[in-house]
Amino acid sequence: MKLRSIILILGIILVASVGLTTIRFSLRRAARPPEPFRAPVLEEAPARLYGLIEPLGREVFVGPLYARRVVEVAVREGAMVCAGDVLIRLDDDLEAQAVRIAEARLEEAVRRLAITKDELARKRALARDQAVSEFEATRVALQAALEEQQIETARAELEARRTEWEKLTLRAPVDGRVYKLDIRPGELITPQDYGRIVIGRNEQQVRLFVETFWRARVQPGDRFLVRDAETRREVGEGVVREVSPYVGTRGFRTEDRLERLDTKFAQAVLELKATEPLPLGLLVLCERLGP
Repeated sequence: MKLRSIILILGIILVASVGLTTIRFSLRRAARPPEPFRAPVLEEAPARLYGLIEPLGREVFVGPLYARRVVEVAVREGAMVCAGDVLIRLDDDLEAQAVRIAEARLEEAVRRLAITKDELARKRALARDQAVSEFEATRVALQAALEEQQIETARAELEARRTEWEKLTLRAPVDGRVYKLDIRPGELITPQDYGRIVIGRNEQQVRLFVETFWRARVQPGDRFLVRDAETRREVGEGVVREVSPYVGTRGFRTEDRLERLDTKFAQAVLELKATEPLPLGLLVLCERLGP
């Protein structure tokens, strides 16, 4: 009984000693001044950049010069086209009528000149026989020269009318893929709707936005792994082809509509090798691979 009491007392003393020692070390640790913060080393941080998917060499926007109604859509979205292929046709009734009128005027001028030349030949023959005066033959010759000038004017007018007519047929300016064709027959399309038809090369690139503190670490030839910025799914790899020598400012707004942040960026172009065609404008995250 006495031995059990001694063991119990020793145990209590041991627990108390351990507790007091722990408290003493905790208080001593808490009383120490904080360790100085070690600033991160930029060279040790992995390079991660955001960018947007574009066609290789940038996209081309196609829009009309005049506000007109769409009468025909000749291609579908996603189709491959060659430069000069018809994309859409706009309402051209007025321009077609102007071309027909110009053609009729040209034909009329040509026939009038033919009549005048026939008369000139007869007047010259009569003038040689002194049946009519030389003045009469000269007058008809001048009339023929005037009508030749009128023909040239009519031809120029016809060419101008045909050019205006052709402007209402929108054609592909380059070879490539129709990435966007948000047009339907019967719709009204205006010059401000140039963003509704987008064409570009089938090969793609990433336009990287390089913060100024990364700029020295991004060089042509660097390889990057490309991921979808939202899902983090790997979509391909790429090689940096060029880094812009220009640094510009991009504006960002927070939830406070009066607060705006301006951050300086350079731009770099990364030639993409993707596992599948990606939609234009997709935000991607690029992580630099090893050398």
